Amino acid sequence: MKRRVKSPRLSGKDAAKIAVVCIAYFAMARLGLSLAYEHSSITAVWAPSGIALAALLLGGLRLWPGVALGAFLANAAGGGLGLLTVTGITLGNTLEAVVGALLLRRVGFRPTLDRVRDVAALVVLAATLSTMVSATFGTISLGLGGIIAPGDLTSAWWLWWLGDMTGDLLIAPVILVLAMALRSRPQRLRPILEGAGLLAALAVISVVVFVGTTPLGYLVFPLLIVAALRLGQIGAALSALTVASIAVPFTARGSGPFAHELPDTSLLLSQTFVAAAAVTALILGSVTIERTRARRELEELILTRTAQLSTRDRQLSEAHEIERAKDEVVALVSHDLRTPLTS
Repeated sequence: MKRRVKSPRLSGKDAAKIAVVCIAYFAMARLGLSLAYEHSSITAVWAPSGIALAALLLGGLRLWPGVALGAFLANAAGGGLGLLTVTGITLGNTLEAVVGALLLRRVGFRPTLDRVRDVAALVVLAATLSTMVSATFGTISLGLGGIIAPGDLTSAWWLWWLGDMTGDLLIAPVILVLAMALRSRPQRLRPILEGAGLLAALAVISVVVFVGTTPLGYLVFPLLIVAALRLGQIGAALSALTVASIAVPFTARGSGPFAHELPDTSLLLSQTFVAAAAVTALILGSVTIERTRARRELEELILTRTAQLSTRDRQLSEAHEIERAKDEVVALVSHDLRTPLTS
């Protein structure tokens, strides 16, 4: 008699998580589309890609329906896109998150981003490779739907890919690092105040840099470095997001060092700057954490060796005492034996 295998049912907790992912994806997608450049479905930083990747890494692949539903509703709500175009874009957005999460899990990715290899995996496997899936599906769907001319497909693909890449580099690290920090232990007040001060200073400098058209974008890097060295990955992720949240809208309005007559050129320049800032901060943060961990392990090793040497010295001392006591007993017995024989 064959036994019926019951299919796993979706729990109420999982359904709530899927709903949260869907709402977050939809809200950030509508916000991102409001900052779109020449192409109505292509924006400088596609924050939903980072939200989807972080959700699947933290909550598991079973949350993919939230990504799919949020992407479908966001693209359908804009109007002007046919059902097949919206479906193609939704499929690409969903597969991007699933492929990125699978690749990262396969290489042993840790959401804490406390190793350089974790940052490298995020940059290469998720931000670079998995985003190609969404860019390919999206541009082909827009081309087939008549939204993009055949001659503009290549430039549209690059813009789409860079937007999703910066979303993975800016949004996903913030969600991952904050979620892992909340799971471990509450932060002390001093680092929080220090981080708030650094972010405020970074925001002021970013506004100063992007309010004009002078090439002063490099001025934000010293504070990015300080935030990564002092606060680790939390400081690195939040500082990169702060710079991007100011650089993108200012550049969209034609202000800042990356403003250009051609909107697509402005988009490429701002995306490259934001991606470079995010990667720099994340690598410095992971190096700082690895250095701190190595120093702590070295101190523990020194303490362990010292304790072992102390134990060994104590054992040697005890052995010497036993040996001396044995020699005294042998000498006493020998004396007691020699006395009668002499007599």
